Amino acid sequence: MTRIELTRFRIKKGKEEKAQEWMDFLNSHHEDTVGTMDAEKMFVETVFAEKAEDGCMYFYWYSIQGEGGQPVEESENYIDKKHNEYWDECIDETYKPVDMRLEESLIAPNINKIVNKK
Repeated sequence: MTRIELTRFRIKKGKEEKAQEWMDFLNSHHEDTVGTMDAEKMFVETVFAEKAEDGCMYFYWYSIQGEGGQPVEESENYIDKKHNEYWDECIDETYKPVDMRLEESLIAPNINKIVNKK
């Protein structure tokens, strides 16, 4: 079964630059970052940023993931370890993440075959 998720996380006040550094790190290590996805059974992972009217910065995490993948918290990969460090420093744990409700999902049949094969 494939999981499709979109979740909003709030960045801690004063950590906006560090959060951007985090995304810059992942982007500058693109090949290694993509290399972590297989173990997680992650097919698509996308992060959007928002500077909201309330003055807070939010990250929106969109993913398409298969079942039984390795949790990123258990990975020994240097990308995942750095990712977890940034997460701990930047994500505001006092804010309850907002999971968006999936209303519709359209995946091209040739992609769907690949995703559901894993």
